[in-house]
Amino acid sequence: MSESKTEAIVIKGNESAACAGELLSTRFESSERLARAGKVLAVAWLLALITAFIPIAHFFLVPLFLIAGPVMAFMKYKAETVLEKALGTCPECSKAIDIILDPADKLPKRTYCPDCNKPLQLMYHDGSSK
Repeated sequence: MSESKTEAIVIKGNESAACAGELLSTRFESSERLARAGKVLAVAWLLALITAFIPIAHFFLVPLFLIAGPVMAFMKYKAETVLEKALGTCPECSKAIDIILDPADKLPKRTYCPDCNKPLQLMYHDGSSK
């Protein structure tokens, strides 16, 4: 069963003091990671099967999907914890921010405030990269 977790982070700006924030993440068990990887592999190989009927393009699309499928499935299986979003207050404009993170993102991460577009850095509260 996947477990959602909230951790304390620090949101730093260039020109002002840091603000506290929260990082929402999900940790997957081995069986869930295997199921997610299996879905990615099935989609890639289904695309390889579909593209086999496209003239000329099938010469590079079919091998591409046949090779990329296991690679992407392995990467999906390796991802034990997936970062979802960061919540907090922008230290530059003092507005509440909700930053959607890519599943492959790791902290510390540089990003921009969605309101004032000033650069921000998201870091774990203790300064480590975990």
